Amino acid sequence: MEKITSVSNEKIKYFLNLRKKNIRYQEQKFLVEGLHLTEEAYKNNLLETVLTTDEVLLKKFNNCKQILVNDSIVNKLSTTTTPQNIIGVVKMKKQEFQKTNKYVVLDDVNDPGNFGTIIRTSLALGVNNIIVSLNTVDEYNEKTLRATQGAIFKANIVRMNLEDAYQNLKQQNVKIITTSLDTNKLLKDLKQPESFAVVLGNEARGISEISKTYSDESIIIPLKNDIESLNVAVAFSIVLYNLMN
Repeated sequence: MEKITSVSNEKIKYFLNLRKKNIRYQEQKFLVEGLHLTEEAYKNNLLETVLTTDEVLLKKFNNCKQILVNDSIVNKLSTTTTPQNIIGVVKMKKQEFQKTNKYVVLDDVNDPGNFGTIIRTSLALGVNNIIVSLNTVDEYNEKTLRATQGAIFKANIVRMNLEDAYQNLKQQNVKIITTSLDTNKLLKDLKQPESFAVVLGNEARGISEISKTYSDESIIIPLKNDIESLNVAVAFSIVLYNLMN
């Protein structure tokens, strides 16, 4: 066990730099805050270093580097206004396109909370493979990580050009399903395909032209009380639940 008391320590400066997107991808590491996310990273063999003010708690993480710190260091590394007393340094998992029969595709989803909720819902309903466009918000954004509640450590998230992704899906005979306000086909009328990919568009613009081009089925969720649309994560939950049941 190592003990660090200064926020100016070189290791602390290094960990702080992992808050920068370019640095974390360069180092293939990112930070998580709080006991739950740290424990989930540990369970999935991705936790490299744990920093906490609690020496007893520190001993729970016996297969990674342990650093005892003070509140000043936790506050420095944290992005929350009332930080918990534990920070984890986590290794990025190698992600690659996998052949399976169920996918989620994110077409420039911009809100980190939505992204995190989509990851968590996808895993909860049995879909582990998530393809994200190059302009989708970063999955290691601290708000995204919190919203996943640890599901990110079990997901296979592949960031790639969407046209390449769709061509791969077409070769596997995966049905590409999009949602639109401009279609008359109701979700309840969609026959459950054996293989499918649910596409989620940008919160403001919806799905892109490339997604429309490759779409096999475009469906709408009927709404009442003059509500025009749903939050993208909520709409996704409804669509995926219907497709999985």
